[in-house]
Amino acid sequence: MDLGSGIRKALAKITGASVVDEAAVKELVKELQRVLISNDVNVRLVFDLSKRIEERALKEKPPARLSLREHVVRVVYDELEKILGEKYEVKLEKQKILVCGLFGAGKTTSIGKMARFYQSKGLKTAVVAGDVHRPAAFDQLKQLSEQVQCGFFGLKGEKDAVKIARDSLQSLKDFDVLIFDSAGRSAFDDELVTELKAVNEVLNPDQKLLVVSADLGQVAGKQAQEFDKAIGLTGVVITKMDGSGKGGGALSSVAVSGARVAFIGVGEKMTDLEPFNPESFVGQLVGFADLPALLEKVKEVSDEAALEQALESGKLDFESFLAQMRAMKKMGPLKQIMQMLGMYDVPEEMVSQSESRLQSFEHAVLSMTKNERKEPELMKNKSRQQRVAKGSGLKDDDVRELVQNFERVQKMMKMAKGNRGLMKRLGKMAPNLGGLK
Repeated sequence: MDLGSGIRKALAKITGASVVDEAAVKELVKELQRVLISNDVNVRLVFDLSKRIEERALKEKPPARLSLREHVVRVVYDELEKILGEKYEVKLEKQKILVCGLFGAGKTTSIGKMARFYQSKGLKTAVVAGDVHRPAAFDQLKQLSEQVQCGFFGLKGEKDAVKIARDSLQSLKDFDVLIFDSAGRSAFDDELVTELKAVNEVLNPDQKLLVVSADLGQVAGKQAQEFDKAIGLTGVVITKMDGSGKGGGALSSVAVSGARVAFIGVGEKMTDLEPFNPESFVGQLVGFADLPALLEKVKEVSDEAALEQALESGKLDFESFLAQMRAMKKMGPLKQIMQMLGMYDVPEEMVSQSESRLQSFEHAVLSMTKNERKEPELMKNKSRQQRVAKGSGLKDDDVRELVQNFERVQKMMKMAKGNRGLMKRLGKMAPNLGGLK
């Protein structure tokens, strides 16, 4: 069972219980133990955690304005957050980052994501191809650098990683952030340690990050200890958090090992890398909305000129409506956006239907004439709707639904016109709201 859905189902036994008593709390703790252990969290850690949850839930007096149910949920939230370590504070300044890890962890891809992350924060970033043992590493990193539009340095065919490190410092001295991709291995061995230490000495990095896969579960903590002993880690990047049943085990074991989780990979896109925040992560596990993350997503896709003009004037046409839909697509999978709003267990069928409807709406708008996009009133005409339906390969009812949803968004924007901040948030999210009736 997925860690988040398992925890939420366990908490539902408390929030849905007619009476919250000692028996209900013990049942909750028992279910939490089952969920955590099945997700590869260390057994001793699980029992220590569940003991603290039970003691606090039964002995602590609920704070003012919190019901006993809310107090129990809050205790679970607090204790889960404690085992995941501290929030990672990203330094947005000039720096050198050495990245290490074994084969299969997603090290090179994570470097591309990190480069994109720092670039998005206004820092001139470059990556260095220093993995001299994996044949495809040079070309892969070069392609990723082109994809995220950052600087690149490498010496194709060069087998001396120390020389590459030394030359990169000179070649990339005008960049703010330099990210060095070191050699991977199939296992942690003396040869790897020797090379890492030599590169570390020449590069003198400000950050040393280990990349591990969430699939490792508790083994991630052991890897963190080994690499930390070799070069002194400042953080760990955990990849594949979106598709592994062992993510909880990896996170907790890394934190217990004394290392800090720096970033987590939550998808395949270059935007799917997040600085690790235990508060936000645990909030997602227990079902709390993550509105700060959602608003950050909204901010990242707010560059469409038509959309900005509509928000400034409070007027909406199909041109700006199209920009809204494209902005929604940029924000990521609809399921991820729903989870940020606290909607964690929405049926997959509903999600896929909503994404399909969003795609159909885009096809319909693209089938309109320029005049129809600028003058929305024209699309109330039935014959125009039929023509657009035919041109976009949709049913007449689909186009009629688009027009109706457009009118709803128009009304929302008129209502929000006096509230600039609210208008911006609603305006960028509204296309989806119409499709989830």
